[in-house]
Amino acid sequence: MKAGRLDGKAALITGSSSGIGRETARLFAAEGACVMITGRSKERCEAAVQDIRRKGGTAEYILCDLYREDAPGLLMEKMKASFGGIDILVNNAAWWKGEAFLSVTREDFRKGFSAYLESLYFLSQAAAKQMVEEKRAGKIVHIASTAAYYGERGMSVYCAAKAAVVNLTRAMALELGSYGICVNAAAPGTTVTDSEKRPDYVLESFRRMGALPKLNTAEKIAPAVLFLSSSDSDGITGETLVVDGGCVQIRMPEKLYEEPMTDWKR
Repeated sequence: MKAGRLDGKAALITGSSSGIGRETARLFAAEGACVMITGRSKERCEAAVQDIRRKGGTAEYILCDLYREDAPGLLMEKMKASFGGIDILVNNAAWWKGEAFLSVTREDFRKGFSAYLESLYFLSQAAAKQMVEEKRAGKIVHIASTAAYYGERGMSVYCAAKAAVVNLTRAMALELGSYGICVNAAAPGTTVTDSEKRPDYVLESFRRMGALPKLNTAEKIAPAVLFLSSSDSDGITGETLVVDGGCVQIRMPEKLYEEPMTDWKR
């Protein structure tokens, strides 16, 4: 039997009960990794685990609210108990409520940065500490966004937080490289998933911007995350891999879509 690219590796993927996270978990398991599914829905987590096990993979799940201060410790304890430690962390979990800049409250701002930056920061710290203690040359992959590179109406908090994730990736890479830990990010563009709630006219506008004829799906993003998590990328750290069908390479139009963004929330 051909060896998988992640044989013998233990991977924690946050927000992996649906969307990009779930597809990444499926691919990791198919490549031989022991995968820890996380989420807040027991039903969806169980479904994700059963999907992997039916195909011969190894997976467990833990229900976890990443906003809690004790979440990083709980997740590392679970990884240690279930798989003996951690080799790969994929920070994918997300929460976001689209809101016009003039309507964003301090609570919106704090919650957005907590979801996209604070929880990611301290979970990465906990994972890195465990990797260092166990002398594992691990991989940490953040799911950023092309929103880090350009502004979009109704997404000011999201854009700011994702830009911070891109630069955090560089800083972490500098500090953790001496321990053999690679830190990179994948930056998807607009991606069609089972949780996509944006109106069709918005999705069509993004589709027209890209060099490729179709918007990406979760199945197109997961292989990029696999690459950054495997030995194929051992010589790469501090980088952000853009996976957006060519949108960032094309000059953003001044007016992306005709209708205002105040009529939808995500």
